[in-house]
Amino acid sequence: MTDREVAIITGGTRGIGAAIARRFAARPVDLVLSSRFGDEEVEALLADLAAETNVIFVESDVAEAGAAEKLVAAAMDRFGRIDYLVPAAGGAVPGTALTVAPEAWEDAFRVHVHAPFYLFRAAHAALAVRGGAVLLVSSVAALRGIPGAVAYGTVKGAVLQLGRTLARDHAGENIRVNMICPGIIETRFHAAMTPEARKNNLDNRIPLHRFGTVDNVATASMELLTNPFITGETLVVDGGMSMRMV
Repeated sequence: MTDREVAIITGGTRGIGAAIARRFAARPVDLVLSSRFGDEEVEALLADLAAETNVIFVESDVAEAGAAEKLVAAAMDRFGRIDYLVPAAGGAVPGTALTVAPEAWEDAFRVHVHAPFYLFRAAHAALAVRGGAVLLVSSVAALRGIPGAVAYGTVKGAVLQLGRTLARDHAGENIRVNMICPGIIETRFHAAMTPEARKNNLDNRIPLHRFGTVDNVATASMELLTNPFITGETLVVDGGMSMRMV
């Protein structure tokens, strides 16, 4: 049992998840991080975080049955409480309705929608003890029609409604649920962007004419996670891309 707050972050070893973990560690909040595998990069992150807080790593695929219960059990066994959930695991799912593989369509729901739903269910009793906070990671792809990404746009749209409904259902328990919609952020997610696409995004699609950083998303995320009077809200972090008309 710990007197400090505890956060579970899936996809917490890279990109946006890791940036949020670093922000939590600085508070300090104890951490339970998960990803599908560990490597030297993960070990380096864990060592950095361990210098500031208590952290455990759980190798887990959020799409697999029992993953949510495994994570919650690890948090409760080690720390005895859960205060924050950040289901940040996910990835790109390219393809139109005619080209995306049925297996990829279904897996997108398992990773982006089912996994946060079951993690919330598994952690609910612990969150309700003190009134916890949940941050669901959506995308600007949930807000506009994105060509060639029917599965990704659909599941990220579902994440927004999942968050609003959870926020409404559980506000009486002082459990807050908010959503964040990153735009084009400098992570591995966009590593395959061609030079032509990169130039078009910077010149024509993003009014601020720059890409975001994981820390841009992490600082916004921490406000949603820690401000006690915000729930059911969606914050877009995209340099103005989703609000432009021309």
